[in-house]
Amino acid sequence: MTAMQPPKVLPPHYFIFSVLLMIAIAMLLGGELLGTDVVYLGAVPMLVGVVIAAIGSRQFSIAGTNIIPLSESTALVTNGIFKYSRNPMYTGMILFLAGLALLLDNAWNWVVVVGFTILIRQWFVLREEILMEQTFGAGYTAYQARVRRWV
Repeated sequence: MTAMQPPKVLPPHYFIFSVLLMIAIAMLLGGELLGTDVVYLGAVPMLVGVVIAAIGSRQFSIAGTNIIPLSESTALVTNGIFKYSRNPMYTGMILFLAGLALLLDNAWNWVVVVGFTILIRQWFVLREEILMEQTFGAGYTAYQARVRRWV
């Protein structure tokens, strides 16, 4: 396996920065932080995102494998929520941010959601896929063929 040095700034850091940036955008552009009653529907994807990310994280813990991106994995987790998404923790973060964008009711926040998604895909997911294939070979390739990257 080709070793990669995990970056000092990890996806949870980008996630927290994105949440704070979205709140700042909503506050700076004036108006109410929470718009019409319809935006409260944003709480649904936020809650679903937290649950999905927590389940994925718990499964990594149970499998005894490393959760730090771009570091050595000791187990290929393909059961539970990983039967539906190869990246449930990232999917959960993106769902949370999408829900927050709905809740804050500001179109500019969708730029943050898209930016976070692109950043995670380019800087983490694609590189992690290379490492997983190097580490687990045909087992990971077969998993890739049957389970989508996001949902």
